[in-house]
Amino acid sequence: MIDLTVDRITTASGTQAVREVVVHPGGAAVVPVFANGDVLLVEQFRYPMQQSLLELPAGKIDPGESPEETAARELEEEVGFRAGRLEKLAAFYTTPGFCNELLHLFLARDLEPGRRAGDEDEELSVHRYSPRQLEKLIRLGKIVDAKTLIGLHLHLANPGYQCPVSETGPLK
Repeated sequence: MIDLTVDRITTASGTQAVREVVVHPGGAAVVPVFANGDVLLVEQFRYPMQQSLLELPAGKIDPGESPEETAARELEEEVGFRAGRLEKLAAFYTTPGFCNELLHLFLARDLEPGRRAGDEDEELSVHRYSPRQLEKLIRLGKIVDAKTLIGLHLHLANPGYQCPVSETGPLK
């Protein structure tokens, strides 16, 4: 899923340094929203944290796949729905201090039942929450995944939000 590079660099001030970079192909996450405003989240055990987290459906971009294709695939695989419309919310670097992962965030509307077929090594459960429940979960610290917090905040704070990013990343 990732590679690690170790580079010896010279900073602008002339100092010699080592930079370790996790090289990641990028990913896509989806805020699946029903007509009444309810949102689907997945609950998944995350080994590094040794706990289950509530998250948006998301996954790594496969070779030759666009971020939109990844978002649509992950939505159906993880929660069993297809989007009638996918709207770009944002793109952001997840951990720019040591990783180059660019995560593309989408809003999925006009949801239709699809076929849920998660990965063999994933144990997921799907939960449906109202906007009021989501706000409470966030306030109580029950949602701690960054992509999920960003996606939910963008959606809940401004449902008509338009993405100010290019296809390749944040505007410069």
